Amino acid sequence: MKKYSVLIIFSLGIILCILIGRHKTPTYAQGIPTDLNKAYSLTNGKSYDTNEALVEYTTPPKQINPNDATKINNNIYIIKKPQTENYINFLAGLEEDNNINNISPNYIRKFSSLPNNIDITKQQNLPIIHAPIVENSGFNSSLGGTSNIVVAVEDSGVAYENYTDPSTGTQYAQAPGLSYTNFVDPYNALAAYEGQNQNEYLPIDTVGHGTYVSGIIASSANQDSSGSNLYGTAGIAFNTSIMPIEIGDANGIPLGAEILGIQWAIDHNANIINLSIESSSPSSIEETEIEDAINNGISVVASSGNTGASTLSYPAGYPNVIAVGATNAQGTLASYSAYGCSSDNNCQTIVAPVGDTTPLLFQQTYTGYDTGNVTSYTEFSNESLEGTSFSAPQVSAAIALYESEYGIQSPGNIRLLLKESSSPIGGINTTYGYGMLNINALLQIQSPTQGYDILGINGNVESFGNNLNYGNLSNVVYKPVDLVTTSNGYYILTSNGAVYTFGNAKFFGSMYNILNPLVMNSISISSTPDGKGYYILTTDGAVYTFGSAKFFGSMYNISGYKETASNTPIGIYTTADGNGYYILTLNGAVYTFGNASFYGSMYNISNPISTTTIGLYQTNGGYYLLTNDGAVYTFGNAQFFGSMYNIKGAPSYIPIGLKVVNGGYYILTKDGAIYTFGNAQFFGSIYDKSYPPVTLN
Repeated sequence: MKKYSVLIIFSLGIILCILIGRHKTPTYAQGIPTDLNKAYSLTNGKSYDTNEALVEYTTPPKQINPNDATKINNNIYIIKKPQTENYINFLAGLEEDNNINNISPNYIRKFSSLPNNIDITKQQNLPIIHAPIVENSGFNSSLGGTSNIVVAVEDSGVAYENYTDPSTGTQYAQAPGLSYTNFVDPYNALAAYEGQNQNEYLPIDTVGHGTYVSGIIASSANQDSSGSNLYGTAGIAFNTSIMPIEIGDANGIPLGAEILGIQWAIDHNANIINLSIESSSPSSIEETEIEDAINNGISVVASSGNTGASTLSYPAGYPNVIAVGATNAQGTLASYSAYGCSSDNNCQTIVAPVGDTTPLLFQQTYTGYDTGNVTSYTEFSNESLEGTSFSAPQVSAAIALYESEYGIQSPGNIRLLLKESSSPIGGINTTYGYGMLNINALLQIQSPTQGYDILGINGNVESFGNNLNYGNLSNVVYKPVDLVTTSNGYYILTSNGAVYTFGNAKFFGSMYNILNPLVMNSISISSTPDGKGYYILTTDGAVYTFGSAKFFGSMYNISGYKETASNTPIGIYTTADGNGYYILTLNGAVYTFGNASFYGSMYNISNPISTTTIGLYQTNGGYYLLTNDGAVYTFGNAQFFGSMYNIKGAPSYIPIGLKVVNGGYYILTKDGAIYTFGNAQFFGSIYDKSYPPVTLN
């Protein structure tokens, strides 16, 4: 007799490895490995100005010499090459370590700016993007957003305070244009990366690039009453907060410092990360770190690059990064702006005006930055610069304004909002993405447009409204039984327990990989809210956890529970905070686990019903139960908007799924039709398709 549900967590993630191989002997190889081919492939045959590598451990070392490595998080370290060892040999030694899952050379990134000495007297980009500060009559402080929204500017630092370096006597001043800007959680990732702990929290700009980028987002507004130009020009989201993170200097940006900076932004609750940097070389470790930021609800915005090529630079080229190109004074693509798609299949998301020989920007930074001749860190002037470095912060600022108005959004919703609000240039295409940034149009959308996905019995996923489609199952052998979405992807569960991932949904394991074959079929999957794990429910009521999903109990563990035909479990549903879940049975009983709140069930209704339950669907402070006669039952504060029960029709009207949206819901019937209730908008159905639907999400 089973006494408890077996919890097995598998990590079988298949990682797209452009620059990596598999790893098989000691971390520090002292001899010369016999096979250097994999090590050469790690560098793509190129030479890099670095003596370090980023290493992702499967099993982190219990002890590691701080002189040999810098810890980024529990699994990722920057490993230094022994002085006497060749770099390729060093990589080959790492390549052979069984405890290492991933390796990347510590690439040097560069800033995506194109400084020039052309001067203008106003910010010509602002009316083009319909920035609220110029689109409204008269100045209003509410046009600049709110300080609770934080943009992490990962750059050369920011001239955010007055400071004198005690070791050199070098003086740094706060940029006058940033005098009224709110700064939070400053961090010098470059200093931490280099072991300069005394400067770890002083991201003072030593270049001028980061100051200019920060000014585009949040430089002071309406403070220049003296006419002295001390405060430069207005930032687009001037009331929002900047998290200044220094990741590089005039020598470039070590990849390790960049990743340290991203981790800092994650750990300190940034809402948006701006990366105005570029490189032609992808790194799977960098991609993993950026995925982690996105999975933590952070929108990552990056410049497309200044190569002028039809391939995005990195990090803009990674999936789900908002890639921003630059346009010129004629409204067409600037000659230097990279565009199109990357080898990782991320495509240009949007464009913003910067200029090309005719600059459209005007912001403050160190005097002489436009000519590459900065001689003082205490003198500032307003300058015109070009490059995709300065298109990205315009979009970061737009996102900050939106989240100031409507609250924090998932990165997936932000992409949809940009798609819906942008001004298309020649239609949606890879050259311009969704088109030109239009902030006023963005702010008119009070909530992301609704959408839904329908999973078909053949493994197809049909996406409607503004839902993004990430792919389908092909060559289906076992029946698809459930579909669940994450912020930027989805999972499909099949009856044999296999889990298929699409978009950025991460694979953590499946029932299919459990060594002892299962007798019971898998019937339902539910993702954790942070996208870092999921649950699988089987027909005997057992709950299996994968990734970070916490186990709170199962039907299998309930004393006295005995599965019958009427009380067979049919679905598992995670609570919004991830600290509990519900299991629904065929007879309408709702079982709560963890901190899931019980509001009632069909099982407790005094007049027994002859119909069976189809599913449970949550809302704030309540839930709905759908039955196979089309009736919708409300519990807690769930609001009733109508049901199929009141619609006269043929047996094909039998419902199989419900999706709740703000102020309404959808019902999917077994013939593929979609019915809308409340303010749910209809976008289409698979009523005319030859295959039947499985579920709605």
